[in-house]
Amino acid sequence: MAAAKTKKTTGTPAKKPASAKKPVPAAIAAPASPMAGMSTPHKVAWIALQVLVFAVPLAMSNANWLSKLGLTAFGLPLTFDQFDIVKVFIMRACALVGVGAWSFDFFIRGGKLRRTKADYLILAFLGWVLVTSFTSISFATAFFGKYRRFEGFLSFLTYAIVFFLTVQLVDRPSRIRSLTHTFVVSGIAVSFYGILQFFGADPVSWGSNLPFETNRAFSTFGNPDLLGGFIVLVLPLALAMALTEKRPVWRVVYWVGFIITAFCWGASFVRGAWIGGAFALIALAVGAVLARVPWGVIDWSASGATAFFGAAFVAWSLRSTHEVLNIWTRLQSIFKFNEGSALTRFEIWSAAIRAVKERPIFGFGADTFRLVFPHTKPVEYVRDAGYLSVADNVHNYPLQLAAGVGIVGFLLLYGLFGWVLYLGAPSAFSRGKGPERLLLTAFWGAALGYIIHLMFGLSVTGSSVFLWLSLAMVIAPTARTVEVAPKTWGRSAAVVIVAVATAASVYNVVYIVADNYYLKAQFAVSANANPLTAVKTAISLNPFNDMYRAQLGETYRAQMGAWVQQAQTNQQAGKDPAADLQQAKDSFLLAEQAYLDVIDFVPTEYDNYVFLTALYNQAGSYFDRVYFEKALVVADQGIAAEEFGPAIRFQKALALYNLGRVEDVITTLEPTVKMDPRYTDPMLVLADAYKQVGRIEEARAMYTAVLAVANGQSVTDMANSGLASLTASGSTETSTP
Repeated sequence: MAAAKTKKTTGTPAKKPASAKKPVPAAIAAPASPMAGMSTPHKVAWIALQVLVFAVPLAMSNANWLSKLGLTAFGLPLTFDQFDIVKVFIMRACALVGVGAWSFDFFIRGGKLRRTKADYLILAFLGWVLVTSFTSISFATAFFGKYRRFEGFLSFLTYAIVFFLTVQLVDRPSRIRSLTHTFVVSGIAVSFYGILQFFGADPVSWGSNLPFETNRAFSTFGNPDLLGGFIVLVLPLALAMALTEKRPVWRVVYWVGFIITAFCWGASFVRGAWIGGAFALIALAVGAVLARVPWGVIDWSASGATAFFGAAFVAWSLRSTHEVLNIWTRLQSIFKFNEGSALTRFEIWSAAIRAVKERPIFGFGADTFRLVFPHTKPVEYVRDAGYLSVADNVHNYPLQLAAGVGIVGFLLLYGLFGWVLYLGAPSAFSRGKGPERLLLTAFWGAALGYIIHLMFGLSVTGSSVFLWLSLAMVIAPTARTVEVAPKTWGRSAAVVIVAVATAASVYNVVYIVADNYYLKAQFAVSANANPLTAVKTAISLNPFNDMYRAQLGETYRAQMGAWVQQAQTNQQAGKDPAADLQQAKDSFLLAEQAYLDVIDFVPTEYDNYVFLTALYNQAGSYFDRVYFEKALVVADQGIAAEEFGPAIRFQKALALYNLGRVEDVITTLEPTVKMDPRYTDPMLVLADAYKQVGRIEEARAMYTAVLAVANGQSVTDMANSGLASLTASGSTETSTP
C-alpha cells in the first residue's frame, strides 16, 4: 500500500554481492508487527482504534444472566438504553483517546500527515451539519442526536475522527489485515450470539414483549434491522480474510466465521440487509476473479459446508407459517407494496418527502425526524400502523438526510460516498496483483452493500461508524503524505487539544451515568431507592435529553396518584384525608410545571401534550373541574402538533365528557375512531355518547365494532355490558365511560 510518492533514480543498479542472502519466502516469513515504527502516542491511537473496532459491536448493558450465578448487582442493565448509548459511549471514548494521542504527537514533534481527496468534502459536510443544528427545530436533538439514535452532529464528527485516524494509521498491509481481523472476530461473536437467539438459547432475559418475532436474531444491536445492517459490513470481510489467509488452520477458522456470519445474516430476516449483503459479496467475487485468488481443498470443503447450512436454514424457514420467518414469503413481500411493512414504509417516505418540501435547504436538523413526523405523517399511517406507532427514522437514508440536513447535506454526504468509492475502485479491483488486495475489495463491497442497505434500513451509530471506517480503508491507498515540521505554537496547540479531549471524555462518562439514573428513576433497585432523586440527578447530568425531563413529570404524576389513593384509604377508614389530598395537589402542581417545562424545551414533541392533558383530566376529577378546561386548551395545542393523533383527541373527548358537552364529544371522536379502528378507548366513549343522545343504533354498531377488535377481556366486558344496557333499556339511559 503506497504512502508517499518517491522520485525515481536513473543509472545502472549495483550488482548484488554473491554472499547476499536470498529473501525469505512470503509464505513462511514472520508477519510484520502492525505497530512497527510507531511512536508511543501513535501506539495509543492504534490501540484505541482497535478497541473501538472490537468493542463497539459487542457493547450492550444488559448482563442479567450473571444474576443467575448469584451476582445480583447485574439484575438490571447498566443503562436504560441497553444498546445504542453504550456503543456511543465506547465509540466516542476511543475516538477521543485516539485523536488526542495522535494530535499531541503531531503538534509536539511534527511528522507525517496523510491527506486524501475527500478531506475537504468531509469538512464541508460537517460544517453544513453544524449550521443546520443552529437552524433546526431542536438544537439539542440536532447536536446530540435523538435519544436511542444519537446520530446528531456529534456522531458525524466522531465518524470523521474515525475516518481520519484510519487514514493516518492504516498505511501498510499488515495494519489493514490487523484491523480487519479485529473487526471480523467481533463480528463473528455478534453473529454467534444472534444464532443463539435464533435457536431460543439466549442467556440474557429480555422479557416477553419483544417488538419483533421470536427466533429473529437481534444480538447486541437490539433490533433485527440494526443487526442486519451490521452483518452487511462483516460478511465480505470475513470471506476475504478466509480467502487471503495462508495458514491452513486460520483459513479454516475464518471460513467457519464466515459461515456463522452468513447464517446470522439470514436469521435476522431483514430484506434490505439481504440485498445489501448480496451486492457486497458480488463485489468481492469480482475482486477475487480479477486478483486470481487461489482456490484449494479447504475452500471447496468450506463452500460445501456453507451450501449445506444455507440449505438447512432455507428448509427450516420454508416450513414456517409465519410470514416474516418464511424466507420465500419474506422475499415475495418485497414486491407487495400495498400491505405489511412495505405499505407503512411508503407512508413514512411520503411524510419525509413532505418534510423535505417544507424545508428543502436547511432541513429540520439532524436526527429530528421523530419531531417532524407527527405533523407530516398521512392519516393512513395511523390506520395501518396503529396510533401508538411513531417513526423516528425514515427507513431510507437519503430521505432521512434530506429531511434532517436538507438537500445540500444529502448531496454532500452521498457525494462523499460516491467520490470515495470511485477513488478507491482502482486499488480494490486491480487485475492480477495478487490476493492481498482482496481486503480492500472487501471494504469497498462492505461500504457499497451498507449504503444499499440504508435505502431500506436504519442508520445508527453502532454500525454506521464502520461505514466511515470502511470508506477510509478504501481511500487510504490513494492518500499522499505531507511532511510537517514542528511549529513554535505546537506545544500550545497540543495542550489545548488534550484539554478538549479530556473535557469531552469526562462529559462522555457523565452522559452515560445520567442514563443509569434515568433507569433508576423507573425501576427500584433497592428498598430505599428514590425515583424523584434519580430523575432529578439524570436531568442535572444531562439537561439536553427531553425524555429525562418528561420522566420528571411522570414521576410527580405517580406521586399524585399514590397520595390520592392514600386519601381514599384514610377516608374509608374514617380518617381525615385533607393532608393527603394536599400532598396530592402539591405533586400535581410539580408535575404540571415539569410538563410545561419540557413542552417549552421541545414544543414539537407530541407525547408531552398527551401527558399534560391526561394530567389535567385527572386533576379535574380529583381537585377542581376547572382543570378540564385547561385540558381542552392543551389538547388543542397537541392536535396542532399532530393533526392525526387519536390519543390527544381521546383525552380532549374525556375533558368534554366530564364538562357535560356530549355533542362535542361525538364531534371530536367520530373522526378519531376512523383514524385507528383498533383503538378501542375512544370507540367505547363514543358509543356511550351516542347512547346518551339517543342514537341507539349507532351506539350498538360502535359496541359491536369494539367487540370485533377487542384484545383484552376488560374491553370485551365493557362492550358487552354496553350492548346489554341498550337491549335492556332501549332508551338514552346514561352510562359512565
